[in-house]
Amino acid sequence: MNFKNIFWGVILIVVGALFLVEELTAFDFGRFFWPILLIVTGGLLLLRNFLNSDTTNRSNI
Repeated sequence: MNFKNIFWGVILIVVGALFLVEELTAFDFGRFFWPILLIVTGGLLLLRNFLNSDTTNRSNI
């Protein structure tokens, strides 16, 4: 696994979640765009890292 991808993925998810915690009562797309983008980007980084590590582990068997 690549620690760098995991680190940045977790950081983006945490930062996006912190932005969203304060604004959970009303939905305004302009206000939620950047936090949602950060969370999705972090999740994609983590998912890509886990999928690549699974493929790498299978090829070594």
